[in-house]
Amino acid sequence: MSAPLLPDDLTIDLRQLVITIAHTVDLVGVDDVLHGRRVGMLAREMARRMAWPEAEQVLLYDAGLLHDCGVSSTRIHHRLVVDLEWSGADEHCRCGHDLLVDFPPLAHLAKIIRYHHSRWAWLETQKLPGPTARLANLIFLTDRIDVLAAPFHADQTVLSHADEIRARLAAESGRLFSPALLVAFEKMSEGEAFWLALQPDWVQQYQRDMESYGQLRTIGWTEFKQCAEIFARIIDAKSPYTERHSRGVSRLARHLAERLGLPAVTCEKIEVAGLLHDIGKLQIPDEIIEGPNALTPHEFDIMKSHSYGTLQVLKRLPAIAEIAQWAAYHHETPDGHGYPFHLGGIDLPLEARLINVADIFQALAQERPYRKPMAPAQILAILQERAALGRADPGIVAAVAADLANCHRIALCQG
Repeated sequence: MSAPLLPDDLTIDLRQLVITIAHTVDLVGVDDVLHGRRVGMLAREMARRMAWPEAEQVLLYDAGLLHDCGVSSTRIHHRLVVDLEWSGADEHCRCGHDLLVDFPPLAHLAKIIRYHHSRWAWLETQKLPGPTARLANLIFLTDRIDVLAAPFHADQTVLSHADEIRARLAAESGRLFSPALLVAFEKMSEGEAFWLALQPDWVQQYQRDMESYGQLRTIGWTEFKQCAEIFARIIDAKSPYTERHSRGVSRLARHLAERLGLPAVTCEKIEVAGLLHDIGKLQIPDEIIEGPNALTPHEFDIMKSHSYGTLQVLKRLPAIAEIAQWAAYHHETPDGHGYPFHLGGIDLPLEARLINVADIFQALAQERPYRKPMAPAQILAILQERAALGRADPGIVAAVAADLANCHRIALCQG
């Protein structure tokens, strides 16, 4: 019997997959990592109090969690959580829709996300399918409720500002928001519990309660790989300087694995680990990613957190535990002096070593704010020096040297 070409299908809790993507998106908030979860909670609770069907309630929770999946920049995120209405908001709605519309397990959320910043006065004139308009508008309303309440979470003064928030939103009745939804909001928000539920402990408890709505589903490997591409597109949209980085690392790591003769199944998993390796970088402020100078020691300490963040996000999916480790170890080195786990020797898997070399190669091949792209020969010299110092796997670097021009083309996603 011939060896399999693809890994086995994965049994994944679809609820955990949604929450994992939500955690990825929430990283962009930097200082506020609960925005999506508060929006999901508020939307579901309002729908429940209005006696909407339970299926719609759960759908709204998921849409709330993922409504900002088209946002990768901390700069854009800041605009979205400060302004009641922003002319640039529609772009991230389109991006979020495009990320999900072709991924069957989550495609049902795409239309809601597409219109979650659209004015009600426009929505009600459109011929959108089914309940899309009212569901999208409820996400818009709960999103803005949280934005207006957010400044008062830290000092727990939201109750003192509840009337002010209600008045601000009521002024947009019929323009931004459905009058019926605002009437429901006015009634529900009279109780202090509506506002007290926005505190972090209760939001996280609500998420744990929602996890009881778990839906185990067998996802084919090809479908899961498509999901990994979604993660990569979110990650790589972080900055013009990181465009195609995850995809370039993924393809180069796979190419090197194939040249080393690793089994086809392992090559597939390495490719997916490459797509996922920089999830934690979404939490790094844009000004560090795009800074015109080399990182200061403090900035480098912040940057060191991103690999750990990758592991913390992906560990929610036990079915990919091995892939998660390979992805999270991409800054570990054979000599044990990498970061953040300081693994080395036999504790550092070959698969992680491959992603490490591919990551360095791709980053050096791309332009950065503080330098131009490096030529293949320059990149190879740096890798060979690292191998001589014990900071890169010599066998993998030799594989790069034997196919340098091809590695460069693959790392830049050319052809």
